[in-house]
Order: sequence, then structure tokens, then C-alpha cells
Amino acid sequence: MKKNRFVFSIMLFTFVAALTLSAQPRQQTTVTKHVSDNPSLAIQRFEGSESGKEQLLRVLQKCGWFRLLPEAQANKAQIKLQVQYNEPGNNYELQVSPAGQEDFRCSARHENLNQASFLAVDMILGKLFNVPAYCSRPIAFVMTGQNNMKEIYSCYLDGSGQNRITNNAAISTEPGWGHRNALVYTLARNNALSIVLVDMQNRRQRLISSTQGLNSSASLSPDGRRVALALSQDGRVDLYLKDLAKNQSLRLTNDIYVESSPCWSPDAETLCYVSDRIGKPQLYLLSIRGGQARRLQLGGNECVSPSWSPVSNKLAYAGKSNSGQYVISVLDMKDKNPMPQTITVAAGDWEAPSWAPDGRHLVCVRKSGNSRDLYLVDSWLKVFSPISKGAKLALPAWAPAY
Repeated sequence: MKKNRFVFSIMLFTFVAALTLSAQPRQQTTVTKHVSDNPSLAIQRFEGSESGKEQLLRVLQKCGWFRLLPEAQANKAQIKLQVQYNEPGNNYELQVSPAGQEDFRCSARHENLNQASFLAVDMILGKLFNVPAYCSRPIAFVMTGQNNMKEIYSCYLDGSGQNRITNNAAISTEPGWGHRNALVYTLARNNALSIVLVDMQNRRQRLISSTQGLNSSASLSPDGRRVALALSQDGRVDLYLKDLAKNQSLRLTNDIYVESSPCWSPDAETLCYVSDRIGKPQLYLLSIRGGQARRLQLGGNECVSPSWSPVSNKLAYAGKSNSGQYVISVLDMKDKNPMPQTITVAAGDWEAPSWAPDGRHLVCVRKSGNSRDLYLVDSWLKVFSPISKGAKLALPAWAPAY
């Protein structure tokens, strides 16, 4: 048994080290702009196949950063595109002409047409608005299959490119990203819960927590070195911080209440999490070094599923309104006393928000009737569009840019 543990520790250290090294430096981008409408954009000239043009237009529309004008009104657009598309190799060559700014060129190429269009739009967004890659980053989510087994899949913001991440024939749930190549999730199998780390680049998986009792709510740090999670080692559900390379854990809370759903601040120094210490789930802030937790003043209703954007420094969460409906609200954490702003004013229950890499949009679940669909929500304009239709999906998590 000791030998097996030693071998596993060596394997775990190698695996974690590989993930840590593959993490790329973060671009220091802060999105603070607020708008009442998007800038208008039109394709002034397009050379290439109609399929290449239609796909590019779909992504430009879906990304939520532009108001598209028809080609006949291209001269009125604030941003004009001239595009050359070569179908062999799916190569986009673009000239972008924004009003009042210098023209610029960019290109994107990929063997898959959808991916090529995602990369092209990401380049345009990066040049115009200085936001990180967004369209080309996958969204992980949970799908229920036969015999109520759950597996983790991913897709892109338009619902395309569905890819199966787990194949456990069990309950795989609570996906969460650290950096773009590392994902953690909770595995329920053989009457036991454990936390699994996935190297998305090499498609390898390793168990990182399997203590007796509860192992859940794992949240990987942006550098992939540490994981915050909920454990019940002594019969009480508390938060712990685990150093993956050293295989050492630090207990962050020690009380009779139930803590869960931690997420990391942009500087990775603070966790926001859920606790029921006042009788209902509420949001609290706690330093990763421990100490006294501070409750966010959001009223007395239930608040769950926090997600903290490293780009905009805004905290999104699902809250129960006075009518009993779940809505998505946002806090600007740069403010000394942030006030919640509800961004989903529509029928249904809106749950499990996760920030997109651009710091403006979120993915969440909208529960309506028998459907639980993924939706893309614009936190600035408070508009939304479906990613799936008539599905039964849960717990989306958008991969970061880096």
C-alpha cells in the first residue's frame, strides 16, 4: 500500500507540474466600459464562398459585441470589414476599418471552418476592445444520459463543436477551470465522492482528492497549483485549500455551518463562497490565508453559485428574488460597497452563471418548463440568446483565455 501511494504521489506531482507549466501568463486587461448599444459593423466586401461568409456573420452576431448592418448599408457602419476567404485551409484575411481609428489587418486559419471564424472574431475583438480570446474558448457543462448518469461535455458559444470530456459511466459533475488547459470536476462512483483533475491538452485525468466523506465544489486556482474545495473530514462541511504539488491541505473554515462553491478573486488572494451561517445560503469573502470571513450584504434571500471575472473584477451569482424566481445578479467588486444589479429580467429560473473570458458576457442555465438550456447573457445590455434549445444541461463553466 505504501509503495502504491508513493508511486501515485510521483505521478500526481508530474501531472500537476505539467499543468502548471502549460499555464500561460495572463494579459492584464480590465473591461470597464458601459454602453447603451453596440457599434455597427458591416462586411463591405467579401471574396470567397458563401459558407465562409455566412459562418463569419453568425459568429460576429453571436459574440454580442456588434450590431450588424446589411451589406447595402455598409457605408453607414462604424466598423467596416473587407474579407478574403480561401476555402482550402479555411483561411480568413481581414482588413478592419473602424471609424476614427487606423485600419488594421488580421488573419485566422484552422482546419475547421467554425474554429477559423472564432479565431478571426477573437482577433477583431482583441484589436478593437483589448479583450482576451473569447469565441474560441469552450464551455464545459453537465449532461444527463441513460440511467441518470451524468457526463461532462463542452461546446462553443454558438452550441457547435460538442465534445465529450468524461466517459465514467457514473455521475461526473461540477466542472471548473483553472487555466485553459486544466479542469477539475466531482466524480460520484461506488458510493464515494472524489475530485478529478483533467489535463485538457494531453487528455489525462488524475484523482486529486478522495478523503473519506464529502469531496466536492472544487475550484482550481488560475495558475493550476492549488484547489479550493469542500471536505467533510470530521463530519462537518468546511473549505480547504490544497497545494497540488506538495499534496498538502490547509483548513480555511472550521464551524458548524455548510460551506461550498468557492471561486477565486482576480488576484487569487481571496475566495468568494457560499455558507448557510445565517440560515440561508449567502455569499462570503475569505482570504486564502484564513482569518475572519466577511459576508456580502445582499439582503436575506438565497444567494448561490458565485463566479468572479478576472477581467472585469465583477462577481456574478444566482439569487432568489422575492417572487421566488432565481435571477442572475452582478456586483462590481471595485466598489467599496458594491450593489447588486440584476441582469436577467425574463421568465424562468436563471442559475449557475460563469463569466466568459471577455468579462462582459456570461453563460448560465435557464430553467423553463422541462428544459434546462444554456444561455449567453450580456451583462452590459441585459440581453440574452440561447446556446441550446430543449436540452437538459447544468453547471456550465467557460474556459479562460489563458
